[in-house]
Amino acid sequence: MKVILVISIIIFSYSSTAYSYPESQMNDCVSSALSNPATKSISTIAITNYCDCALKAIIDENKDIKESGYECAQKNFN
Repeated sequence: MKVILVISIIIFSYSSTAYSYPESQMNDCVSSALSNPATKSISTIAITNYCDCALKAIIDENKDIKESGYECAQKNFN
């Protein structure tokens, strides 16, 4: 029984993060935001969090693109 528990812990600790959107969409979002002059003072981490939020809302929750972008901008850029 202990062996199964140890193996389970090892498997879960080494599993990678799964996203509902392709990594290429995240890369496109981040590079687009970084090239926008309005976001020059915003950190890359905030932009990455914004893109993650927006892509999850658009793909997972089937929300409108504009609505998702606005909501995620308020959460991550204020």
